[in-house]
Amino acid sequence: MSRSGKIGIAIVGVGGIAASHMAALRTTASARLVCVQDMDRVRARQVAVEQACDAEESLDAVLARDDVDAVIVCTPNLTHEAIGAAVLGAGKHLLMEKPLAMSVDGAERLAALAEDRGLALAVGHSHRFSGQSRAVRDVVASGEIGTPRFVRVVMNGGWIWPGWQAWVLDPSVSGGHSLHNGVHLTDLAAWWIGEHPDRVFAAGQAVTSRALEIADYLVIELGFPSGASAVCEVSRAERPRRASYLELMVVGSEGVVTRSWDADGIRAWLEEGLSMWAPDGASGDVFVAEIDAFAAAVRGDAPVVPAVADAVDAVRVAAAAEDSLRTGRFVHLEGAR
Repeated sequence: MSRSGKIGIAIVGVGGIAASHMAALRTTASARLVCVQDMDRVRARQVAVEQACDAEESLDAVLARDDVDAVIVCTPNLTHEAIGAAVLGAGKHLLMEKPLAMSVDGAERLAALAEDRGLALAVGHSHRFSGQSRAVRDVVASGEIGTPRFVRVVMNGGWIWPGWQAWVLDPSVSGGHSLHNGVHLTDLAAWWIGEHPDRVFAAGQAVTSRALEIADYLVIELGFPSGASAVCEVSRAERPRRASYLELMVVGSEGVVTRSWDADGIRAWLEEGLSMWAPDGASGDVFVAEIDAFAAAVRGDAPVVPAVADAVDAVRVAAAAEDSLRTGRFVHLEGAR
């Protein structure tokens, strides 16, 4: 850690989502960007010039640096387990872009390694840091609506992937839409209800093109041990491509909390990175809040958000959703709480 008290951060993978982390690191007072690394070394060097940081040729070189306290991994999902194990094995704290891993076993291995090493392991479930998501959580936690019984989360938008060659469209690399995007919604639903799901059912369509190997429109239904339930709907097939629709609702035993304002412009890719609207309509950068929370966990001042068990369970639910998509059946999960 630097004398300024800022956490020294390295970013591995300089693709699209890394830009939002870099923008946050330019803003926050809790951490600073030390270096970047990517398989595309030319691109990494270009980004390093833009960000006024170093570019390293390899992951080993990143992990050998004494000024790197933690690593943010922004690489394709298939690589998460191996890179995450290397980072934690080198004694560096880890912020992994969601999902934690491509499989439940892989997620559990990373969780166990972080615990054994006494390292902070956070996963980028960034929607937990949006003002509106936290506002819903605050209402639920206050007891104002009683016990949560039903959650509905809808996040629909247009095509955002760069082209047909995008790795996200290859389920062998991304794990499918449930794992890549659906985890945001199922994580929110479980967070608000306060339980891990024990039943999962999913249905989806390839709306943009029949040639797609993933469902770019997806609905995941969750059942919980208490009898509560949730419906999570996510689409990247809306037209026009700039279309955006968000719906949040929690039905409790004593009342309902719902997001009722216009969804137009709820999420925006700005020059500074991805922003989301707060409950009062103001634009707030969730990535700054996420990095600040991660830095607090690295310093030992606060627990990681989300809890590692929640991040592992998000992988478990997503894997079950993909299984349900293939079979058309409910999948029952073991060990839900």
